[in-house]
Amino acid sequence: MSVHLQKLNVLGIRNLKPQNVELSQGLNVLLGANGSGKTSLLEAVSLLALGRSFRTASARSLIQHGSDYCLVQGRVVRSGQQHALGIQRFRNGAAHVRVDGSNAQSLTNLAELLPVVLLDTNSVDLVTGSPEGRRRFLDGTLFHVEQGFLSCWRAYQRALRQRNAGLRRGTLAGDEAWRREMARAGELLTGIRHEWVERLANKTQSLGRDLSTSLEGLTLQFRPGWDVQGSLLAALDERLGSDRQQGFSQTGPHRADVRILVDGRPASEVLSRGQLKLAVTALKLSQGQLLAEAPAGAPLYLVDDIAAELDAEHSLAVCALLSNSHAQIILTSANQSDLERLWPLQSIALFHVEQGSITAKPTGISL
Repeated sequence: MSVHLQKLNVLGIRNLKPQNVELSQGLNVLLGANGSGKTSLLEAVSLLALGRSFRTASARSLIQHGSDYCLVQGRVVRSGQQHALGIQRFRNGAAHVRVDGSNAQSLTNLAELLPVVLLDTNSVDLVTGSPEGRRRFLDGTLFHVEQGFLSCWRAYQRALRQRNAGLRRGTLAGDEAWRREMARAGELLTGIRHEWVERLANKTQSLGRDLSTSLEGLTLQFRPGWDVQGSLLAALDERLGSDRQQGFSQTGPHRADVRILVDGRPASEVLSRGQLKLAVTALKLSQGQLLAEAPAGAPLYLVDDIAAELDAEHSLAVCALLSNSHAQIILTSANQSDLERLWPLQSIALFHVEQGSITAKPTGISL
């Protein structure tokens, strides 16, 4: 069982003309020249699933010039049930979300129904970028696979916000209560994260070996955000004076990280850029496998021009793993010869993209 985005309606996204796209449950290929709008359609799917583009955090830059808003609607089949999703983003950053004809309380209502795994040109930032990106990746995975994660995460974030507000104002009445709540929720959150990092690490090691000998020593190391030889409450108590001076909480799960290592050294220092792309690909495919093992099934894969990112041998290996996932895939390509090489036996729903227009070709073709 996997999620299936059956239909996508797009309005006001970058250079895309208003589109109604019917998608196959298997492999969907967007074929067109650079700048034609292929990646913009992937952004539209990302917006529908996550409430944001994977290329920019700014809604303003995503909205078409001359438009006040953009709108994406989709019909999704999840766990055998059909759902209507929609999101409207405005230039001021506001969002209007609807699920099954009713206003939704938050963006999590979209993410719950349309889990996605993204493989794109900026994927190495997961290794070379800040811990915040890796926490977001980990927590985005846990949202789908661990039932109690979201409530635990929200409880910690609420306690963190309340305590930080008191620290900024210099009013610490009741701070002990918030420290205790941070410690309680933070310990639970850390336990969940640690357990799933170990599962993710095992899958990533296995897939890394499948993709390249250079990834033989690929491992993940979880850093919880404080010295776990002591309790989180003890760590917060110890840093109380410094937190008062700085005006915010300096220790806790909000400072956690997942280090990506090769033979015990940071992957960013050991691997070439091409090898880093493979390492991140192994990590993203591992994420997809964890989601596939959850009750609701495999996610939707968004793959942006994989042949431009990896050499021929490794592109072929990644495509084989994607094909074996039996998940829905939306993939962009600038070259039809790449499709013939990478997906020779695959039935493909092919779409030509030109100057923001998307035209479906006969379905079920094999290149």
